Amino acid sequence: MSALGRGRTKARPSTLRPFVLLLAISLLLLALRNSDPVRASSSSGTAALVPVQRMIADAGGTLDRFFTTIGEIERLRADNARLREDNDRLTLENVRLREQSVAAQQSAKLDATARTLPYATIPSSVIARDPSGVLRRLVIASGTDSGVSVGDIVLSEQGVVGRVTDAGSDYSKVLLVTDSASIVSALVQGSRATGIVRGQFGDTLVMDWILQSDPVKTGDLVVTAGLGAGNEVRSLYPQGLLLGRVVEVGRAENAAYQRAVLLPAVDLRKLERVLVVKTTS
Repeated sequence: MSALGRGRTKARPSTLRPFVLLLAISLLLLALRNSDPVRASSSSGTAALVPVQRMIADAGGTLDRFFTTIGEIERLRADNARLREDNDRLTLENVRLREQSVAAQQSAKLDATARTLPYATIPSSVIARDPSGVLRRLVIASGTDSGVSVGDIVLSEQGVVGRVTDAGSDYSKVLLVTDSASIVSALVQGSRATGIVRGQFGDTLVMDWILQSDPVKTGDLVVTAGLGAGNEVRSLYPQGLLLGRVVEVGRAENAAYQRAVLLPAVDLRKLERVLVVKTTS
């Protein structure tokens, strides 16, 4: 037991010695902290460490800016993608609204035209036309189910388009007034000179059988006369529907008559909506 006690007594100095030494050094540095040697050593150490600290700070700032830039780029990419989607959506929406506006305006004009006619009318849209222009016909989206019959005339808000030559259940074929098979009795609105308007190759009409004594001049408007001409005119148009405007007047082959070239009132190449007029019983 005494031997164990002696062993423990000897171990204490070895434990306390480092502590006492560190305490003494600390007290010594504390006492000498304002001395010239210590201040000089501190300044030198600080001066030596400043470049290292600056380099570490710059590296840290650069790294921070790098990751910030990466994050900003990703955010800008996401914003750009979202803006493109919004732009595409708004463009499509704008196109849709414009088309609705155009359709509404066309429908309003056709409604106004229909109210001026003493006949039942059926509004319809053009669904097909001959792109070559060789066949002066078009197809509309209304047929017998809607009340359309062969012989009904077709108008736009600008004037005469043609007449129905074939009617299916949900479509109808329209012979345009510019087709060579189209024949309409007509009169010059000012002088009341009468004649026959026929279609011809191209986008113009020809008015034949105008007496030389009847005054006709460029710019005159030509309307339907509402008259038949024996067996030659099979489809009668109501009187007063606009056919076109005179752009040229010349002599016919028969010296007793004149011939006038007309520009159709309706631009048939751009026609989208029409009005079927029920003139047949």
